[in-house]
Amino acid sequence: MIQIPKDLLDHHVHIRLRLSDMYGIIIDKKRPFRCDDTLQTAHCLEIILKGHIDVRHGSYTQHLEAGDIQFRRRGNYQIFPSDEYSSLLIFMENEFVDYFLDSHVPEFRHERQSAGLPPFTFKTSTFIDANVAKIMQHITHPQDYSRCIVKFAAHQVLLQILSNDKSKTFVSFLKDLVSQKKVDLAYFMETNFNRQLSIDDMARLTGRSVSAFKKEFTDRFNTTPVKWQLNRRLEYAEYQLKHSNDPVAAVAYSSGFENISHFSKVYKQRFGTSPKSTRFESV
Repeated sequence: MIQIPKDLLDHHVHIRLRLSDMYGIIIDKKRPFRCDDTLQTAHCLEIILKGHIDVRHGSYTQHLEAGDIQFRRRGNYQIFPSDEYSSLLIFMENEFVDYFLDSHVPEFRHERQSAGLPPFTFKTSTFIDANVAKIMQHITHPQDYSRCIVKFAAHQVLLQILSNDKSKTFVSFLKDLVSQKKVDLAYFMETNFNRQLSIDDMARLTGRSVSAFKKEFTDRFNTTPVKWQLNRRLEYAEYQLKHSNDPVAAVAYSSGFENISHFSKVYKQRFGTSPKSTRFESV
């Protein structure tokens, strides 16, 4: 599994936009990323520059070519780019989408829309291409005010999509995006207990501040997120050791442990026996 944008920052030229959790990243075709398990921790506007990419989300699979634009919400995806794939990615949070809707959609209200809308796709235009070129110039060669210019240009791209979407599908998509702010904690933790997520990541992905996430979690589960996560990983590991033929190391990794020694230590503390002994006893 990879996390984006975090896992892209060390390998691709990027810029963090001033006073916001927004990133502009240019995917270099010489350093492609490919993963059948991608956790996208922020909403993403992607403009395909070269090659093509298949993006799978649930039952939806979308094939994108150069000149295609996709706006997808944070979540789990399977991403399969071609060898010559290159793109511009703009990552953003709900606050930026809220601001955009408040500014340009007079009838906007914080009301729930139809859930489960697939990623929104659109074709580029001359106007959008000009803004993309400006964004890429300021990412690759940052100057004074580059962060502000990139943010403004990204705003212009969204505005151009909005003005040319006669069906109003884009507005519905954005409304749906910001209406789904809070994710059920039990569902989220069960789905993501074996992923390498920080408390900040968990809070953001469930639509809460860090303090609100910790308080609500403790009130509901009578324990901390870290303790709950550790216990759930150990329960999962025990089940896998008893019911699968996977090597102990593979069970540890699939359960969310990155260090085998640490896994063995906490496993024995919890169950009074080693992972290997559990495997042996289950045979």
